[in-house]
Amino acid sequence: MDPMQWAYNQKQQGVPIEEIRQELIKQGLNITYEALKKRLQRMKKQIIYEDKKEYSDNDIEDYINKMIVLQEASEKLNTKQVKATIRIDDDKPIGIAYWGDWHIGCIGTDYKALEEDSNKIVQTDGLFYIGAGDYKDNYISNSPIGGQFGQIIQPGMQDIVVMRYIEKTADKCLALLKGCHDHWTQKQADQDFVSTLCEKANCVNLWHGGEITIKLGNQSYLFRCRHKYPYQSSLNLENAMRRIMEKQGPCDVAAEAHWHEPYVMDRHLMGEYRVMMRSGSYKKWDDYGQQLAGYKGKRGVPVVILFPDKHKMLPVRDLDMAIEILQAFRR
Repeated sequence: MDPMQWAYNQKQQGVPIEEIRQELIKQGLNITYEALKKRLQRMKKQIIYEDKKEYSDNDIEDYINKMIVLQEASEKLNTKQVKATIRIDDDKPIGIAYWGDWHIGCIGTDYKALEEDSNKIVQTDGLFYIGAGDYKDNYISNSPIGGQFGQIIQPGMQDIVVMRYIEKTADKCLALLKGCHDHWTQKQADQDFVSTLCEKANCVNLWHGGEITIKLGNQSYLFRCRHKYPYQSSLNLENAMRRIMEKQGPCDVAAEAHWHEPYVMDRHLMGEYRVMMRSGSYKKWDDYGQQLAGYKGKRGVPVVILFPDKHKMLPVRDLDMAIEILQAFRR
């Protein structure tokens, strides 16, 4: 007798569907409860579908297996990471700049200052940088309403300009992380522009932020970097960076951006001296900042100087001063 006809007869005799299903499985017919229930219902209606498309439990299992294979293949193309170790082969002190909030595209961005600072970073021996996000202004369709009217060039052209700066500074770039303005493209078009930038710079793709261990000489320095982190305070610029250590454990350097105000703090915390630093911004003027309270972004690329033969850090808020100090140490 056909297994389904047998199952239908059993159902007519009042046998529970699950009990029927288990017996069918023993007979080699692997079927889900819902699939069996539907087929018995059709038999009760005495309707025969000669060409109705259906899938089997085996089809579902095959789909799941292919989904796993696709996921594994996709992961091989995913360069994002939240932990990285970078060794710098140098026996002299080096500088690590935390450089972000370029906001290329905004009409109120100081492009001359950005050009000057990029040249300084490229030309200074022993100076490297970690990109802190918001490389482009990137006001697109569902971004905060009205932001697009404050742009001097549109997002497509912003991509070209940002790419040029990344190419120019690629030899100095250790890692890039994603800012909130950069992420708007990901949310609306499923395009990860920062991953493309990381490929261009051949640097670590630190996703939305994470840990970087920098090995120099016989020393290791742990950086925890974010574009922004919860517990922001406009009254206490170090608050979120301190909370990074409280939530994730102590580190040598906690770094942020987002507030458009450069900041460094060297203080004793959790048993050691720690550095907290925040990138400034080239976006001096925008309507939103003026609406809040006449807010003006401040240019600033903070640098922490690291030493290869002793665990010592020297944070400097001003890029020009940091370069002078670094050059003196490297003579």
